[in-house]
Order: sequence, then structure tokens, then C-alpha cells
Amino acid sequence: MGYKGASDKTCRACRDGYLRLRIRVINLLGGRCVRCGFSDWRALQVDHIHGGGNKQLKETGRYGYQRLMDILVSVASEFGEYQLLCANCNQIKRWDSDNERIGVSHVSH
Repeated sequence: MGYKGASDKTCRACRDGYLRLRIRVINLLGGRCVRCGFSDWRALQVDHIHGGGNKQLKETGRYGYQRLMDILVSVASEFGEYQLLCANCNQIKRWDSDNERIGVSHVSH
């Protein structure tokens, strides 16, 4: 049995639907990282340009497919709230943002 008593066939269908929607969102956002140009969809992440993604998740309680639908509507409406970052660039942005708030500069190698 799959998620919450769903059959394996149902779970596969949900995963397939989620994947199709994810690829659609990625394509609408340009299909590549806006910082470095990386384009492998498996490591691309939707980023809130002005931050606040975790806050939005907590407030809406919308995850997975529902969250992607919200992003799709926003992108289609051209609100400009989202961008694509690869996993590395997204982590670097998060690190820089967090450390800028507390006054830590980059660590030299």
C-alpha cells in the first residue's frame, strides 16, 4: 500500500502528475538557473526572489502539488515572485542571506 492507503497505481499516478507539473513550472521559469545557467531539471529549485518561502509554507500549509499549482498561477500571472536556481546557487543565496542578517562575511579558503 502507498500513501494514506492509496494503491501503488494511485501513488504512481500522483507522482507522474506532480512531475509533469514540476517540469511545466520549470519550463515557464526559463528552464535554467538564473545565476549560473545550470539546466538539469533534477537539481533546479523554485526560489522566492525576495525570500519568505518558508514563511509562506507555514502560513498556507500547501506543499507538493498544491504548492506547485500556486507557483504556476503566479508565474502565469507574471507576478515575478519566483526564479529558478540550481541547488548550489540556492544554498549559496540562503547562506549569504542568513549570514548577512547576522553580520558574518564570507569565509576565505
